[in-house]
This record gives sequence, structure tokens and C-alpha cells, in this order.
Amino acid sequence: MMSKLGIYVHIPFCESKCIYCDFASFVTPNEVKEKYFDYLIKEIEGSNQRGREVDTIYIGGGTPSCVDAGQIGSVINCLKDNFKVLPDAEISIECNPNSANYGKLKAYKEMGINRISFGVQSLDDETLKFIGRRHNRQGALQAIENANWAGFKNINADLLIGLPLVEGNKLCDNAKNLIDAGVTHISAYMLQVEEGTPLSKMVTENPKLLPSEDECVEEYYLLSKCLKEKGFDRYEISNFARSGYECKHNLKYWSREEYLGFGLGAHCFVGEKRISNSRNFERYFTGEKNTEILSVEDKIQETVMLGLRCKLGFSKEELLKLGYDIDKNDKLSYYLNKNILKQEKGRVYLNPDYYGVSNFIIVELLP
Repeated sequence: MMSKLGIYVHIPFCESKCIYCDFASFVTPNEVKEKYFDYLIKEIEGSNQRGREVDTIYIGGGTPSCVDAGQIGSVINCLKDNFKVLPDAEISIECNPNSANYGKLKAYKEMGINRISFGVQSLDDETLKFIGRRHNRQGALQAIENANWAGFKNINADLLIGLPLVEGNKLCDNAKNLIDAGVTHISAYMLQVEEGTPLSKMVTENPKLLPSEDECVEEYYLLSKCLKEKGFDRYEISNFARSGYECKHNLKYWSREEYLGFGLGAHCFVGEKRISNSRNFERYFTGEKNTEILSVEDKIQETVMLGLRCKLGFSKEELLKLGYDIDKNDKLSYYLNKNILKQEKGRVYLNPDYYGVSNFIIVELLP
């Protein structure tokens, strides 16, 4: 019996580009958007996995909410026409607060979308202006209220850790305000300075512009503590949720389940192959793809790395099938004795208190 698929759809359009963004996203005229959606529909219809059961769909970007709701509806309908989208499937869409008005959110709900993810990043107006966001604090809170009115119960808000002008305590206050507004999930990401972005140039000119790594880690732990007190479980390094509101689609990535990706730069993982679309518009329209067949070493590395990123952990039996007996690695018993790792029923988990140094631990556990 074939497993249930997840599907990711990339909408690469934005109203403006944030200073830290290195994603495949662009500010483009409407005729380009129309061409893109026409090709996107053809790509979905041409999938060699058509007819399979689907239990998660994630529409990301870019800013999916900056295009017409009808264009999103055409994608949802196409997916339902070509795949067996289960009645209880989790269907998410990313939105920016400034482009997610009540009418658009209501339209999303009516077309079957049941999870909203808002790119809030901060509730500090000065910080939002600095990083190039188009909304302010009031706009973000209003968007969440609009989502509640439209009937959404499953609402995520993204927050960025390591922004200038924001201290850890203020970040905790932001989180509490978002929870009070009705958010059931918070994704808290460390700000990354990507080469070639305006932020990268700013940091080169002013190395003290951003908080230090130690200050960012302190912010992260303060936020984690605050969210735990509010009943939000940290089920992955950057993700916190009330019980039952964990993002099912993202869990597929961390547990190495199969998923398809449609759109510019989107990735698939099917049959132990990773297939990615081109990030270049012209090459995407020619159908250019890159295929990577995973080696045994790749599979071992991914099993350990992805498992320890979240509370799912990894299976020692699964590693043994791949030819790696991790019990022979002295570091496993060392970390278990130190309570840095935990073990239960053949699965190994990372103590959440050590998520901040997970990369070091993962490297030590690899063959």
C-alpha cells in the first residue's frame, strides 16, 4: 500500500522584497503571474503521481496572499481533480497580514483551506519598517482577527529571532500578544544573513547591527520558556504548538515521508529521490529539473539529522537496516548518560534543552 503524499505548491510573487530574503520570490506584473499559473496547472496535471492519496497541502512563497484568491482556487481545484485529497487533509496557505483581508480569508475557507500561516516576524513597528515588511503591529493583529472571523481555528504566526531593535523579553511579549489574538502555532526562526541580500551589505558595513550569536540563543531560550508557560509544546527546533495543532505537512519533511513539489524551485521526495525544479523563471518554464538519488550515507545522515530536529526522534532499527549500528558509536551512550539524548522503545530523541547545539550532537552521532 502506497503512503499518503504531502504536496507543496510554490507561489513566488511578493508585493515587495524584504531586506533579508533569499527565497525564490519576485515582484512581477500580472501577465507574468498569469503565465506562471497556467504553467503551474499543466505541471500538476502532468505529474506521474496523479491519483495518489494526499493528506497535506502547503501553499507557500513568496506571498501567496498577494495574488487573486481565484488563482489560488484554481490550484486547489486542480489538485483535487488530479489527486485523492482526503476529506480531513490539512491544507495550509502562507499569508502576509497586509494582503490577507477578510474577504480573501473567507474565500480560502470556502475553497477548503483550513490552516493559515501569517508572516508576522515582529510586532514592533520600528523593526517591521527596518526589515521592509508592509504591515505594522495593528495590521498583524487585525489579520489574525480576520482569520478568526473567517472561521479558521488553526493559525500560525512566524517570528524572527535575532532582529535588530528587538530584545528577548519584547519577543516574549510579541508571542503572548499573538496567542491572545488566537494563534495556535508559532514558528520562531533565527534570522539568517544570506549573501547578496540588502541585509548582508548592511551587516558588512556595520558588523554590530545584529545581536551576537549568544544573544540570539538567549532570545531563543527565553521565547521557548515563555511559550511553554502558555501551553505551547516545542515539537521541532523552530516550531511550537498547542496540542493537536502541530503542522502535519512539515512533520512529513522531518520523518522523511514522501511529498511532491510544484512551482518555481519546489522540491519532491519520492522513491528515495530528491527532485527539484529550477529557481530560474525561464528554465522553470522549460521543465528543467535536478534529480538526486540518495546514497546509503545520505539516508543515514538524513535519518539522524531530521529525527533529532524534532520530538519524533529516529529509529535505531531503521538505521540498522541501512547498515549502521549506532549502538557501536560511543557518543550515543555518552549523551544518553548525560541526559542530552533520551531513548524509548528503540527510538532516540534529543532533550529539547539541547536543541540550540543540535548540529554538534548530530555530527558526533554520524558514522
